[in-house]
Amino acid sequence: MLKVNRNIFWSNLFIDFLVKQGIGNACISPGSRSTPLTYVTATNKSIKSFPIIDERSSAFFALGLSKSFNQPTLIITTSGTAAAELYPAIIEAYQNRIPLIVCTADRPSYLRFTGSNQTINQKNIFQNHIRFSADIPLMEINRTNIEKFISIVYQGIEICLQKNVGPVHFNFQFEKPFEPDSITDKISFNLIDYSNKMLSEIVREKYESTKTEFKLEFNSINLITIGSGNFGLEFTNLLNKFSKSLNIPIFADFSSGLRSNSLKVDNLIYNYDSLVRNTEFQDFFKPKNVLHFGRNITSTALEDFLVKSKSKRIIVNEFGDRFDSTKKGRLIKSEPTTFIKLLFEKNIKKNSAQTLSEILSLDSQVEKLKSNIFSNRFSEVEVINRIIKKIPDNSAIFIGNSLPIRDFDFFIGNVRKKIEVFTNRGASGIDGLISTAAGICKNIKKTTYLVLGDLSFYYDMNSLVSVKKFSIPLKIIIINNNGGRIFEYLPINNYKNVFKDYFLTPLQIDFRKVAESFSIQYYLSDKLDNFERNFDLINKLKSSVILDVKVNPFYTKSLKNKFRKKVSKLISNKLS
Repeated sequence: MLKVNRNIFWSNLFIDFLVKQGIGNACISPGSRSTPLTYVTATNKSIKSFPIIDERSSAFFALGLSKSFNQPTLIITTSGTAAAELYPAIIEAYQNRIPLIVCTADRPSYLRFTGSNQTINQKNIFQNHIRFSADIPLMEINRTNIEKFISIVYQGIEICLQKNVGPVHFNFQFEKPFEPDSITDKISFNLIDYSNKMLSEIVREKYESTKTEFKLEFNSINLITIGSGNFGLEFTNLLNKFSKSLNIPIFADFSSGLRSNSLKVDNLIYNYDSLVRNTEFQDFFKPKNVLHFGRNITSTALEDFLVKSKSKRIIVNEFGDRFDSTKKGRLIKSEPTTFIKLLFEKNIKKNSAQTLSEILSLDSQVEKLKSNIFSNRFSEVEVINRIIKKIPDNSAIFIGNSLPIRDFDFFIGNVRKKIEVFTNRGASGIDGLISTAAGICKNIKKTTYLVLGDLSFYYDMNSLVSVKKFSIPLKIIIINNNGGRIFEYLPINNYKNVFKDYFLTPLQIDFRKVAESFSIQYYLSDKLDNFERNFDLINKLKSSVILDVKVNPFYTKSLKNKFRKKVSKLISNKLS
């Protein structure tokens, strides 16, 4: 007979299963109740474990690892509110279909609703944003329960990896004692052999997605729009060939990666947000049928334009997710590359070459106007343009939410270098951006830049602990306009009686002292010339660094307003 701790036995079986499925990374936050899972994972040589104190930061770090590695990351935390801290990252993973294996330790179910310390109802706690959830009691060790346990775990991992990709949750009801030398059961060696045999016989079936079959309800495609997504070289080449053959303009979000690609896409329109705001352009170009790939577009002006033009839309993605705020688009569940190949077999009408030529010409003229207004003027727009020019080829950039992602989308033109673009656009929150970027940088083996606002930086400053602890060479660039300032672009700005106290968010924080407290190098830029010098310096560094770029938000806003007016005049003169 073999003496074992029951918690350790089930934890070992679970982790051995994950290792067999190729799971190699784990983020672990300290806690007593999660001791069995922590001990087994930390001592398993096949798993690289990252101990991270803050559960929220740990979950976002895991999100970054999964984004860059395209494999699930294991997250382990203890019971109570510690489990709830994981929720923001789980929401982002759910919305963006990033695989995570979330493991929360829990008290036994009989302690729920009794007021027992650190006990909350963790059963399916993430139910609105999880692909699978299992509440696992501390079962007696026997053949039946081993089969039952492996069946549950198999089901969850199969969903996470293939059938419905995204985060899955296992809630383990552990009961004291937790440590491996604390014996709770005596089991036969036959049971150990049986559990090992069960694991060795598991062969996860290759999941075959439904074969794409569709009938086009119309014989023309007048516009292709592309949101964020993972689009490979084959898709890009086919898209270019298809759009050229039928004279179809392409409006691609910067987060799609198509605008920061070494491959040329001939019909790519970079300044579509500026074009679609103009009434003359709206009269000139009324796409009846629009094909969309990826998540929703960042530009609300484009969304308004499509609604106003009463366009019919086809939304294509592998899982049939509804990335369509109108809820009127037709969904087609298909891998995008497969879908494009099938389109070549359809009888689709060719669009007017003159219309496409006019749109390309307008795009080019707006690009020149943009350069005339923003070049060599120290604003948020010029900063991001110079960042893109200065970061090396074959690097990675993570773009923060709120104003940064919008500025990149609206003002970055043609980038003829290979830059891998990452965002957290699933739920578009400003939380966890440093942690996510750190997870990406740790795994991706490329020079990685994080561009975010000062509010986002403040919101996740504690994650700098992990950046330093794991020697992550993340280059953090803060677009510091003292408070985010996005609300100044919204109508609430006109209501001064509440705007100043409740919507303006100036921090007045000395980020140099923050950087020093984490022993991270810091540079400050408040002019274009020292920004250029400092950026050249941080490009040479092999360690983590913070570049704090202090800009005047009122000057940026005035330049943007000037740009909008001149663009409107240019388009009106061209099309009238």
